[in-house]
Amino acid sequence: MKEPGKQSDRRVVFAATVLLALLLAFAGYRALRRSAGLLLGDFFYPYLTLTQLATQGVSEQSLLLLSRTELAAKAEALMAENRTLAVRSREAGTLAEENAELRRLLTLPAPVAWNYRAAQVILRDPMFWRERFLISLDADSGVTPGAAVIAAGPDGVPALVGIVSRVGRRNAEVDTLFASSLRLSAAFENGSTGFLNTGERQPVAGKLPVGHLPVNVKFTPGETALTTGYEAGIPRGILIGRLSTVDEVDPDFSSAQHISGLLTPHADFDNLRFVTVAIPTGAPPEENRP
Repeated sequence: MKEPGKQSDRRVVFAATVLLALLLAFAGYRALRRSAGLLLGDFFYPYLTLTQLATQGVSEQSLLLLSRTELAAKAEALMAENRTLAVRSREAGTLAEENAELRRLLTLPAPVAWNYRAAQVILRDPMFWRERFLISLDADSGVTPGAAVIAAGPDGVPALVGIVSRVGRRNAEVDTLFASSLRLSAAFENGSTGFLNTGERQPVAGKLPVGHLPVNVKFTPGETALTTGYEAGIPRGILIGRLSTVDEVDPDFSSAQHISGLLTPHADFDNLRFVTVAIPTGAPPEENRP
């Protein structure tokens, strides 16, 4: 007959062993997930591109079903849009020329030039849907870790989605603004700056924590946050989002020098299909570095 004490000890040892195995499995998954994601992304790349080819095929076949009148109307609408874009491009060119002339007169260094590459979102992990995904750009495209990833918001305004974290042979991994490892500076309309610290505060659904805001500066809800250009791979002036809430501190009862708040990102993270990656054409001048 088995002794009750030994039976209880075996159960405790068994439960501890199972718990330890689960912890090791979870830790191993977290450690190997990112490397395995890029490896599997390279392996499944031919199959993932089939969806892109199928979508293009359906789009091309749908054009054949349109009548001549419908095709002419679409062509006319595109021509009108192109004329509008040409006017805007000319206005932007004039502003660029004036900016270059002012920089020359003030002996300021030339700004960093950027190239932009379009990419398709080819794989998203359901467990980390808003934190990271894979795009269809590789190392040969010139993309490097730290490059800014941009997508149009609901109103068509380009907004920051995240940064490239790793580049593989066939694809690249993107850490979004919701990734716990992301640290990003942000500039506000009132002239002050703050920092996104997603992993240093209790997460709030659909919101980004922003900290290091000066306590002596007035922040208002709805105030826009833009990229500062301090990070080497991120252009200046890209829309990040709008300030939702800011902590209130009474200076008579607190010696805090900085406060924190929450930011609502402008990009639609649940409907990302195509993105744009910013690639610097050269190293930024030393005078432009913070």
